[in-house]
Amino acid sequence: MMTNTTFFIETYGCQMNKSRSEHIAQVMIQNGYQLIEDKKRADILLFNTCAVREHASEKAISNIQKTIKDLNKTSRYPIIVIFGCLSQFLKNRLVQRVPGAQIVIGTSNIDHIPQFIEEHTRKKKKILDFNLPSSSQVFDESGYLRNSSHISAYLPITYGCDNFCSYCVVPYTTGPQRSKPLRTILTDIEKIIQDGYKEIILLGQNVNSYGLDLDLKNGFEVLLQAIEQNFHNSSFWIRFLTSHPKDMRPSIVDIVKNSSIMAHYFHLPIQSGSDRILSAMNRGYTRDHYLKLAKYIRQNLPDSGIGTDMIVGFPGETERDFLDTLNIVQEVHFDQAYTYIYSSRSGTAAYQLPDHLPLAEKKKRLQFLNQTLSDIHQIKLSNWVGKKTKILIDQIEGMNSSGRTTDNQRIYLPNTNFILGQVISVVVIKTLKGKLYGELVLS
Repeated sequence: MMTNTTFFIETYGCQMNKSRSEHIAQVMIQNGYQLIEDKKRADILLFNTCAVREHASEKAISNIQKTIKDLNKTSRYPIIVIFGCLSQFLKNRLVQRVPGAQIVIGTSNIDHIPQFIEEHTRKKKKILDFNLPSSSQVFDESGYLRNSSHISAYLPITYGCDNFCSYCVVPYTTGPQRSKPLRTILTDIEKIIQDGYKEIILLGQNVNSYGLDLDLKNGFEVLLQAIEQNFHNSSFWIRFLTSHPKDMRPSIVDIVKNSSIMAHYFHLPIQSGSDRILSAMNRGYTRDHYLKLAKYIRQNLPDSGIGTDMIVGFPGETERDFLDTLNIVQEVHFDQAYTYIYSSRSGTAAYQLPDHLPLAEKKKRLQFLNQTLSDIHQIKLSNWVGKKTKILIDQIEGMNSSGRTTDNQRIYLPNTNFILGQVISVVVIKTLKGKLYGELVLS
């Protein structure tokens, strides 16, 4: 037990990475280490990395290199631990690029980091581990040092991915999908509620395929129904990220519709509106399939938000393909959208595809797509004026507060002594510069 040894964690990437850092923090504390917020003073620096986009990966490596160099200049030589997707992706290439790192491991065996640290301290040798688990292993991660705000809590229900979209490295860096046992998830939720959190976000690369590796048919529905049955009298919201259109089912929408605790929001990445590009991406669904899902959501949950991700400039994308994407944006009227220019990644199937579209044209298409989304967003915002709704207060800054609706729309209002985590009723009074403003509805 290292009762006086301190550590600091720096996290790159997605919500799953943030959750994994919360888990590692708990594991470290259970092994006697102390978490501090000043990395300049820490005895151990842990870097949780992401490999999804090359530019972000290079920036992370540069930041790690600079941190080590700056600390060494002040005669500080902490133990450097690098783990996560980028470590798994680059393996020994990352070891060579960051020679100051004593421990470099991938996405598996992260629970053994305290033991790796002790082994390094004892034997004074580098520790490397890039083994990935098999599909038969169960994802039984538990224990998280979550944020102290007690508003939102991440809860992973799966780890890994079996989809192999042609542009994505995730299946190669995380291994096959492993689902957390249902009983473990319910126990985790019970503890989160007891700890006072107001919102639980179920995480997975594809939450809709939960349980497939546990031989559960429609396992995600089984999970959602179990959560509803056990916690329907509790005062909190359930969200889930991310849904995959090929595995999204109307029965999931029906459960959300009839639930007293599930937020009316679906993050459903379309990526492209072109069937030809969707096929090249190996997404496993068609444009028509996606539109039917969106229509079912709009008809059965009219107040539900639909979010998406879209990639512009995938190899071989023609102007016709891009127009198909614009057309689906105009049909679905997304409530949120994250848009990207295609980023080539070695090791993926798409890396081998010829990419002749000039960067200037890709940027032009992205700008046009974002403008189309913005125009639709402004119309949707204006339709909010006069509506009454409930929001969960999650930000208080000076004289202003804001909170999110169950469909993930943020509403701003004057701070009249609200409390973080409080659920209040508001009426939207105006929209200004892409934001909604409301006032408290007195009961």
